[in-house]
Amino acid sequence: MLSERCDRLELDLYGRRDRVRLSDRQARWHCALDRSLRIVAVEPLTGGRKSQAFYSTHAEATAEQVLAWYARRWSIEQTFQETKSHLGFEQPQGWSRKAVERTAPTAMLLYSLIISWFAAEGHRHWHLPERPWYRSKRRAAFVDMLDTLRSESLRVQVLTLGLSGPRSRKIKQTLQQVASLAA
Repeated sequence: MLSERCDRLELDLYGRRDRVRLSDRQARWHCALDRSLRIVAVEPLTGGRKSQAFYSTHAEATAEQVLAWYARRWSIEQTFQETKSHLGFEQPQGWSRKAVERTAPTAMLLYSLIISWFAAEGHRHWHLPERPWYRSKRRAAFVDMLDTLRSESLRVQVLTLGLSGPRSRKIKQTLQQVASLAA
């Protein structure tokens, strides 16, 4: 589709404005010939993204509508990916129906609690890591929020150890440093 003549547009998607080459067609899937699809092929001219194809079963939609629907869904997809990667949602060990039904809501609740904690308290403890390969990063990702929560939890546990004596301050500092590296 992109090897043919394409429209050139500027689109506001994913929180940024990009110039693209775009082609769209109405098509049918071989398994459901009575159902039309809208297929949209996009080649970004700015922004460093790769060419992609999108489809919708809403065949009357415009190409811009299909792309906007995918862009709005991105945060939901990212949430699923992060709960699977960092909270164990992908590999539940539940063998009963009830255990399986509890896993998803618990993982999503935990994700929401971590995000809420970071917004209310954790952002004060987060420090932008030094990453020479990623200088444009300005905001905390979910993994940064999770690391900050782990680090703060360990810090609080170290501070409540009840150590006393002339070297207790030095021991607590060392434990905090080790804990922050482990988180």
